[in-house]
Amino acid sequence: MPQFVSYIPSSETDAIKDYLTKHRLGNNKYRVKVGEGQSNTIGIVSKRSLPPDLSRISWAHPRLFFLLMQFAEKHVLPHITFTSIQVNHNYTCKAHKDVGNTGDSFIIAFGDYTGGELCIEDINYDIRGRGLLFNGSELTHWTKNWEGERFTLVFHTINPRFPMMHELSDYDAVEHDGKWKIAFLTEEGEVDYLYGKKGLPHPLKGRKVIKE
Repeated sequence: MPQFVSYIPSSETDAIKDYLTKHRLGNNKYRVKVGEGQSNTIGIVSKRSLPPDLSRISWAHPRLFFLLMQFAEKHVLPHITFTSIQVNHNYTCKAHKDVGNTGDSFIIAFGDYTGGELCIEDINYDIRGRGLLFNGSELTHWTKNWEGERFTLVFHTINPRFPMMHELSDYDAVEHDGKWKIAFLTEEGEVDYLYGKKGLPHPLKGRKVIKE
């Protein structure tokens, strides 16, 4: 059953809201069937034919990665572990189950809005400024209509098709040479950085398109 776990003051999400207001992450084409609006994943994601690994949006926005992990350390990890964070901005979610996830998720909403309750199995939950645990892979859920600007964070664990080669904890957002970057250890044991266009290989990069 869904369970509220904490009240979280707006001061704890202000820095995240400020970042998302100033940096539009764009629409995720892989989420259009579930809803409309901006919805992107920070953390580990499935990579088609490759093992799951860090999402492109993570190294494109390492400062956001830092802010989310800072929030999680204080408010999420006391309750659950997670591999990924869904970051939603004015995202209207249709009725669905999170078929690619496993176990409980932690969700919280914030922003200047009215309405927008999370409906789980026909029961409304007001998650504005309140952390809620629920198993989205088993329970049908959707978003009620709202007016204003609404943000939500969903900390969850993916259930990948391929074995995971890296954990979220393998990556760390740091300031290096005056820029925010994602630091990690290479197979040779050396520190390397992901940022901007310097990221992990894309599963489709270099693939030839065959035209008939």
